[in-house]
Amino acid sequence: MARESINRKLAFCCWIRPKHVALYTWEGEFCEESEYEIVFKTNSVNIEQLTAFIRDMHPYEAPYIATFQGELLHDDYARWAETNVL
Repeated sequence: MARESINRKLAFCCWIRPKHVALYTWEGEFCEESEYEIVFKTNSVNIEQLTAFIRDMHPYEAPYIATFQGELLHDDYARWAETNVL
């Protein structure tokens, strides 16, 4: 999913964080799953398309998708990022 988001230029970089255990209830059942967390770095223009892509690709019916907005403080990084997304 991370690689394909970059190939489609929906994200310019992804962090795949180490596997962890998620505990939750789903449809009244207790669940314990091994998961990886992926942080997709993108611009505001691509958020809607990236969200739809994640929902289509993710095996869960209701995956956790959240946004965190930050200001890029390094101009060279910001220019590189913008050249790698749609």
